Amino acid sequence: MIHSWRRLAGTGLVLLALIVPLLAAGWRNDGTGRFPTAQPPLEWSKDKHVRWKVELPGKSLASPVIVGERVFVTSDPAELLCLSIEDGQTVWQKSHEYADVFEQEKAQLIEANLKLAEQVRQQQQERQRHREEARKAGDKAKEEEAAAHIEKLEQQYKELTVYPPHPGGDTGNSTSTPITDGERIFAVFATGIVSSHTLAGERKWMVYLAGARGDHSASPLLVDGKLIVHLRDLVALDPADGKELWRVKSEEQHGSPVAGRVGNEFLIVTASGDVIRARDGALLAKRQFKLGHNSPLVEKGVVYSLEDGAIKALQLPATADQEVEAGETQAGETKLAVLWESTNTRANQLASPVLHEGLLYGVGEKGILTVTDAQTGELVYRQRLKFDGGRVDASLCLAGEFLFVSSTNGTTLVLRPGREFEQVASNQLEGFSSSLAFAGERMFVRTSRTLFCVGK
Repeated sequence: MIHSWRRLAGTGLVLLALIVPLLAAGWRNDGTGRFPTAQPPLEWSKDKHVRWKVELPGKSLASPVIVGERVFVTSDPAELLCLSIEDGQTVWQKSHEYADVFEQEKAQLIEANLKLAEQVRQQQQERQRHREEARKAGDKAKEEEAAAHIEKLEQQYKELTVYPPHPGGDTGNSTSTPITDGERIFAVFATGIVSSHTLAGERKWMVYLAGARGDHSASPLLVDGKLIVHLRDLVALDPADGKELWRVKSEEQHGSPVAGRVGNEFLIVTASGDVIRARDGALLAKRQFKLGHNSPLVEKGVVYSLEDGAIKALQLPATADQEVEAGETQAGETKLAVLWESTNTRANQLASPVLHEGLLYGVGEKGILTVTDAQTGELVYRQRLKFDGGRVDASLCLAGEFLFVSSTNGTTLVLRPGREFEQVASNQLEGFSSSLAFAGERMFVRTSRTLFCVGK
């Protein structure tokens, strides 16, 4: 993976400037899930080919990002860590709490309000119990009194959590995979805090955007010289100083936005099916599909979406130079042409797909692999994978010549891509939901609290 102009110059390669923004390394490498230069081991276990493993400060669903001799990873409660690729030792660690972004007095007020909000939430739960008891006893007056009290507590909770607490549950606060341009590393947390650091750990800026609506997992995107963050709205920030460039109302999903290009214009396609012009935030089309947890793919002007029960290929508009105000759609609202639509399994599509040599690979949470001809939409084959439990959360990855599919029970199957099913290996590690990351002959696996480096 080429990460900077310095390394480009060293290889003697000449690339058009328009391509540079798409060379950023982040979630699923460049968002496609393809790691073409990787040569990872095909077999491993807890006792075989594990070069190192380190325990991290907290849980996370984010994937690690590799730049040269450094590995970057986020962790709850709100940490960005830089580790050595050789032994996993922490090189530096940066906190992203409210105290790190606001002045002391405001940060203390926010933290005090959050503690009070937790007390209010406990009171709500207690009143809800009283309401249920009154309902069962047929005491309408007490039931209504409890309901009124719950409503007041709910309003109080909203006022106290204008700056939201760290999300809990399975996802947590650090679900977004960081992204790098080869010189800086950008991190996003569900509380709405976004940062930029140099690879050496020098903080360039840290800003607060509106926090996510509940659970969050959308990872940032670097495109057209902008840092794209999907927290409530889709927001473009200037990577140099974190200043907001434009903002678009776009429904936030677990899936991350991806980049495409039409002519000389870069486009952003969201998991909720919106198409936005990167230059100015103009909304060219909206709600063309809706993905809950996975992300779309964009390849050569075609958007592929794997929904529960359906797979679609949609054509991006031939031109993106329409005169559209930022945040508005053009008159009549553009509809993307549907090139083809085929059936998909009705299981939840949590994993994002991979496109390779004309074949589209997708897998549902129950482990049924569906391979589709990307040109025609015809089903090539469908295969139930043998995971012996768990579900498929992690997105598909193509590392070198092989396809990697993982289950939450820690099993990763290595498949040979093609028009016929061929399993090469089955490997077992700790359970995980994060997508795999690859660099050279190494593979990185983020489990709930541990980062593994696998390599011969």
